[in-house]
Amino acid sequence: MSRDFEFKQLLRAYRSGVINEQTFEQELAQLEHGSANGDGGRGFEALGKTYSNEREAVVAMLDRFRAGEANGQQAFAGWEKVVNTDCIRSGVRMITEREGYHARIFERRLADLGAECKTGATEIGHKITEKLSDPKMSDKEKLLYITSLAPDPDAFWKPVYDFVDRIKDDLESKELFKLYIQDELSSGKWLMHACQALNGPTKAPSAGAEALSADAAV
Repeated sequence: MSRDFEFKQLLRAYRSGVINEQTFEQELAQLEHGSANGDGGRGFEALGKTYSNEREAVVAMLDRFRAGEANGQQAFAGWEKVVNTDCIRSGVRMITEREGYHARIFERRLADLGAECKTGATEIGHKITEKLSDPKMSDKEKLLYITSLAPDPDAFWKPVYDFVDRIKDDLESKELFKLYIQDELSSGKWLMHACQALNGPTKAPSAGAEALSADAAV
C-alpha cells in the first residue's frame, strides 16, 4: 500500500468522523515516521500481536472471535439446559442467542473477504463450557465464575476497542466489531448485575487477561 493511498484513507476517516483528531495525528506521525525510515510496511498490531497489514489482522480477529463466540454459544446453551434460577433464565437464553449470531456473522464476514475459518476451541473455552454445563454447580457459583473472567467489562474490552480504532480501510468490519463490543458489554454488565443481586457485592478474582489471551469471549 503506497504512502499516498494510506494518507488519503487516513484523511477520509478523520473527515468522516471515524477517528478523532488525536488518533489522526498519531497515525499521521506513524505514517511519516515509516516513510522517513524507508519502511512502508510498519505492520498492524492487534491484541499484542503484529500482523503484516490491516487485512491480515482483521481476518485473524474475525476468526478468533468467531471461534470464541461459537464456544460461548455452546457454554451458555449448556447452562440454559440446567439453569434453575427463574430471574436469570431468560438472560442466559439471550446471551446464548447473542453468542450464536455473533459466530455466524463473523463467519459470513470471513467469507466476504475470501478467508477461511481456521481457529478452533481453546483450553479455556472447553473449561468454561464444562463449568457452565455442570448441573451440580449452582447458578450463584456459575455467576461468580463467569464474572471473574472479566470483572471490569470496559477494561476487558479496551484492547479490542484500540484495535478497532486503528482500522482505516475495512470500514465494514470496523462497524461490525463496534456493534459486537456493545453486545458483549451488555452481556458482561448484565452478568455482573445478576451476580451481585444473587451473591451480594462479592469481588471475584480477575482472570480477564487469561481469558482474553485465550480467545474466550462472553
